Amino acid sequence: MNGWRNLPLRLTQVGTYKSPLGGSRKPAAVSRKEVLFEIIQEGSVYGLEETPVLHGEGAVFCHQGGQLSVSDSPPESYYNCYVVWFECGQRDFQLDWPRCFQWKDRKSMHAFAEEMLQAFHYAAMDRDVIGNLLLSRLSFELERSRSLARTQAVLPQLSLATDFINRNYAKPLSLDDVAKAADVSVSHLHMLFRAHLGESPHQYLIQKRMRIAGHSLATGNQSVKVVAAEVGYPNAENFCRAFRKFFGRSASEYRQAYFR
Repeated sequence: MNGWRNLPLRLTQVGTYKSPLGGSRKPAAVSRKEVLFEIIQEGSVYGLEETPVLHGEGAVFCHQGGQLSVSDSPPESYYNCYVVWFECGQRDFQLDWPRCFQWKDRKSMHAFAEEMLQAFHYAAMDRDVIGNLLLSRLSFELERSRSLARTQAVLPQLSLATDFINRNYAKPLSLDDVAKAADVSVSHLHMLFRAHLGESPHQYLIQKRMRIAGHSLATGNQSVKVVAAEVGYPNAENFCRAFRKFFGRSASEYRQAYFR
């Protein structure tokens, strides 16, 4: 595998993409002088294997040299992803990476991607520094994925459950609601989350709410109370406690660190 050092790559864009139900209407075309990384944030999307496999949160896709991005989701699903574009200084340059690998630790994936978004758009940092950091971290996660050799397939019932949480995180949700959406029992729902995600459905919901709240605080000027209500916390004090527990600092401290 080519290392990330001394590669003729220049970071041009860091952003997000949210597909409609059923996936994107048109995949992105990557020119012969570009490399595109798509990191699945939530939802599920079919990969680019000869027999397509359904991939979920944490899947990292690498497209280059005239390839097309991922685009197709099951009819009842969708996908959100972080997108990172690089421009190549050499025509027909090829990064010797697989089309897809799995970022094992979902929480670290979200934290790192959000930090890179803030750095690129709001902190006015040097793009070469951000680009080198992105490539080095992706290279590390690729090596870790190879060493673990874990499956990337998404179980349909688990996909239904996570999609339901991702669409309804701002509403009062019970385990019964989520289990019903996935057509499983509550006990089986717990088993699926513990076995395949390493956490409970409630922990997954809290992480979803905190990620949305963190992004809102870092990029907007709404009050903490309004942000709390938008992510399912009618009581701002409960939100502030949950936010500090998740991020290790208060909501106001988090905003001050990122928002300019």
